[in-house]
This record gives sequence, C-alpha cells and structure tokens, in this order.
Amino acid sequence: MLQDAIALAAKTNYNEALKIGEIGYVNNSFYTTYKDLAIVNDEVFLWRIELPEIPLGIGYNEGVSTLILKDSDSRQLTYPMVWLNENQRTFQRSMRPIPGKTLAYSEGKFIYIISIVILNYYTAQITMISGGDSTDLFSELNVPPDYFPVMMDYLVKQLMFARNVPVHATNDGSDVIRTT
Repeated sequence: MLQDAIALAAKTNYNEALKIGEIGYVNNSFYTTYKDLAIVNDEVFLWRIELPEIPLGIGYNEGVSTLILKDSDSRQLTYPMVWLNENQRTFQRSMRPIPGKTLAYSEGKFIYIISIVILNYYTAQITMISGGDSTDLFSELNVPPDYFPVMMDYLVKQLMFARNVPVHATNDGSDVIRTT
C-alpha cells in the first residue's frame, strides 16, 4: 500500500510540474539508484536486466531515467544508454547506428539492451523513480516531505476501506457474513 501512495505522490508531482511549467518531470528526490544488477543474455544481441520493482507509469518512458554499465574488473562506467520508446522500437532495426551509443528500452520489470558487445562481464546501475529499497525496512523513504499529506490521504482512505469490510464472526460453515 505504501508503494501505491508513493506512486500517487510522484504522479501528483509530475502533474503539478506540467501545470506550472508546461513540462512534465518528476522532482529528483523521488529517484533511487540501484547498483550491481545482473545482466543476462536474452536473445542474440539482446540483453536483459531485472529491475527491483516495476517503474512508475509516468510520462511515456520516464520511470527509469538512467542506465549505466560498470565493468566488474576495472570499475569503469559506460556512458548512459539511449532510451527507445515503443514507437521507436518498431523501426529501430532500419535506423543507422548511433556512433558510440547503446540502445535500451524498458518493458515491465525488465530493461533490454540492444548490443553486439558481450555484456556478461558488466553489471548495471539504474536510476529510477522509487520510494527507496522496499526490501529494507530501515532504508530512507525517497519522497519530499511536502508530499506526505498526499500519501497520508491515500493511506487513510485505503485503511478506512479495509476497516469497513464485514468480518465473518464465527467459523460455523455458513457463507453469511455477520458483522461483530
């Protein structure tokens, strides 16, 4: 439920920025960088990275902002990948290659990299919109404090809805729900 509230806060921030400056963007404080993600071969010249969570649906392609590869031996970083949206993927194979750039696209919980270079020896560093590490209860929440009221309103509504659900008071085999 907290991840849903964070998503609502980020979307609210995006919509407010769109209204004020007519440019849709999300405040940098909503972003989290995940490092040392494994890269596996998916198909010929196609590599796959599993994200820690599905990126938020903000804009057409803005849930994940940056993807950089890191060499495991020398610790050197690549330049950021060039993102393709779904429409660009339909004609990507007929495009001329962009010199010195690697193409990538996001699809659900995965990032796909189009590359003729063998990427098994690299790890990925991804920056995406996220509330923080949801697997670590002690991680810091990546939401600006001025969006806490938006999150609290959402959470209170969800908890009130759960509180008002009728409870089956006895285990008597009857499907009839009686409130207690």
